[in-house]
Amino acid sequence: APRSARVHSRDMWRKLRLVSILLAGPAGACAPAASPGPGAPSPAAPAEEPPPAVVQPEAPADVGKTPADSATDLEARLVELARATRGPEPELPPIKPFGVSWSPTPKEGHAFSIHLYERPTGRRPVTIEGEFAGHAVRFARYGPRERWLGVGVVPIGRSDPDVLALRMHFADGAVYEQTVRIAVEDTEFPSSALRVDPRYSSPPPDVLDRIRRESAMVAELLGTVTPEWRLDGPFEPPRPMDVTAPFGQARTFNGELRSRHTGLDLRGLTGATVRTAGSGRVAFAGELYFAGNAVFVDHGLGVYTGYFHLSRILVEEGEDVSTGEIVGEAGATGRVTGPHLHWYLAVDGEAVDASSLLGMRLPD
Repeated sequence: APRSARVHSRDMWRKLRLVSILLAGPAGACAPAASPGPGAPSPAAPAEEPPPAVVQPEAPADVGKTPADSATDLEARLVELARATRGPEPELPPIKPFGVSWSPTPKEGHAFSIHLYERPTGRRPVTIEGEFAGHAVRFARYGPRERWLGVGVVPIGRSDPDVLALRMHFADGAVYEQTVRIAVEDTEFPSSALRVDPRYSSPPPDVLDRIRRESAMVAELLGTVTPEWRLDGPFEPPRPMDVTAPFGQARTFNGELRSRHTGLDLRGLTGATVRTAGSGRVAFAGELYFAGNAVFVDHGLGVYTGYFHLSRILVEEGEDVSTGEIVGEAGATGRVTGPHLHWYLAVDGEAVDASSLLGMRLPD
């Protein structure tokens, strides 16, 4: 027989001997030999390892198989045999309902944080997704204790109690669903009449294409979801909270009703420092028709803050920023009546009151 076949045969013989020892169990493998009594016959000498087997020609069905293929088949049968001797696999921990809390109290036109608490004796999910008030709620682990954290939003016009629907996925393919009913408070939104440069209240035809392109770009930006949190702590105001125009204000420009105010205006003279409200990555830094010089920061999981009408931009796209880091200076670029900071918040593409970030409690 060829030398490679003899070597392969000896390898298979050693594997069979190893399996026989394993199947014998610890007692059979480790029990000491008994001492022969007086007059008892001497124990038989251990059997010698048989000589290498003569390899017979393989049957036609096995044509093309190599010694490695045969070894693989043998190993697969041995694994099945070992599993059969081990008995049933241990049961997985049970799936138990999660504890759920949120802060601040959900209000129309606001965002709120949602915490999920795993039971100590329950199974740990791999991913969690949710939905509330028609918007996706994304969850990821946050903080040294790896708590599940998500952010929900209540759009303007949704003030009735709503259901938070959770869907949890586990490593073994199991899926668990849980629902929680959450009350929502109404919000009164004021209105205002403003006078601005006519080119901003009724843009000329030559800039309409630009406005459409920028709107599409911003929508795509805000729809981009980073799958983990980039936060390093609670949110902070980008400037002192001296509000000159609240979020949600119905706005009439030069006598024409145009929109609701999608941000929170904070007082700031041209050149006043503007800081990021939370850590993240600069997703956009440039000039827009209505927002003027603007910066968007991605905080993860579809949460973005924006800083508009800046006189100067002091960060670049792709740059990582920490909470409180300077991103620019207040100004009067874009559609404005005077210098200030327009602080913007979007969650899952929905603009809501940025001040609600300050009431969010993050896991320890």
